[in-house]
Amino acid sequence: SWLDCCFQCGSSGAADTLLFCVDCAEAYHTFCVNVPVESMSAAAVAAWRCPNCKLCEITGRVPEDDSRLIYCEMCDGGFTLDLLEPPLDSVPEGLWICGRCVDCRGCRGKRKERVSRRYWSCDPQLCFECGGCDSLVDDKLVCEARRC
Repeated sequence: SWLDCCFQCGSSGAADTLLFCVDCAEAYHTFCVNVPVESMSAAAVAAWRCPNCKLCEITGRVPEDDSRLIYCEMCDGGFTLDLLEPPLDSVPEGLWICGRCVDCRGCRGKRKERVSRRYWSCDPQLCFECGGCDSLVDDKLVCEARRC
């Protein structure tokens, strides 16, 4: 009989916590790779990439400098800092959530036609344009992003 083992720790225990990489099909315990599986949708779980297969979800490529990737706290997807709208110089402290995972209570999804993989927020219930990151970026960036 076949036992799936965690690629990280080598254990076949806690099989109910194993997550499989969409690219290489290796199994990982969610706790071994610190994956936020509780906040992930079924689609995010099915599309999850392991640490060895992480890439930029915007370009579909592995960046030359992987320290320029930021990971969504809700889906674990990787995004290149320079390609975000508005762009970030470095990984901010606290929550960082990609535009796909934000369920904005401010605009109630009226901006869905403008949702992009490039957008982000620090609040799972407010998109950037509704003030989800006002404390993180300067007023000029906020005004440009909101088309003031």
